[in-house]
Amino acid sequence: MMNKKGFTLMEILAVLLVIAVVVSMAVPVLRSVRYEVKNGQAKNAAHKLAQAVRTYYQVSRGGVPRGQSFTPTADSDKANIVLAAPSACVAPSETGIPLQKTTGSVEIKQLFACGYLSFKDFVSLPYTFTVCDPRPGQDMPNDTCKLSVATGTNTPIVVVKGAAGSGDKYDVSKNKDYLIYVDQSMKVKDSSK
Repeated sequence: MMNKKGFTLMEILAVLLVIAVVVSMAVPVLRSVRYEVKNGQAKNAAHKLAQAVRTYYQVSRGGVPRGQSFTPTADSDKANIVLAAPSACVAPSETGIPLQKTTGSVEIKQLFACGYLSFKDFVSLPYTFTVCDPRPGQDMPNDTCKLSVATGTNTPIVVVKGAAGSGDKYDVSKNKDYLIYVDQSMKVKDSSK
């Protein structure tokens, strides 16, 4: 009698079936983990944006790029806001001394151009970041800034909504209730908690 070494076709198919089942169960978990990581990065970026707005407000004595939004993954926003030329960095006054009150609109691209923010903190984040004006009595020029969960001293400085590619749980087109915001306490909050 001859003893053959090797696997039968049925054994190979059984192993391939087990591998296929394991992979099909692992892919959604890995995708979910990837979305959670992106969401954590978005929270960190929102905090940095709120800090930059606060610092710019203090330096310029009143300048806030309110009601402006940008999505780092959108090519037009990369060119117009995130990758702004240094010439977009405008001193608050010709003498370099901040004005008592900034007149005219302040643009988000100034925060990047003047070094308050770095593109590396926002790159590849499929979220829309909106800067709000948290000062009392200010009109909210953008409905994004009007949050039912944030009132009074909790008025948001930054609101973040998921865009396409941020995962079903975070994508505002699929889950309208989920958003991230940073209020005047400078704490990152999550509307799902």
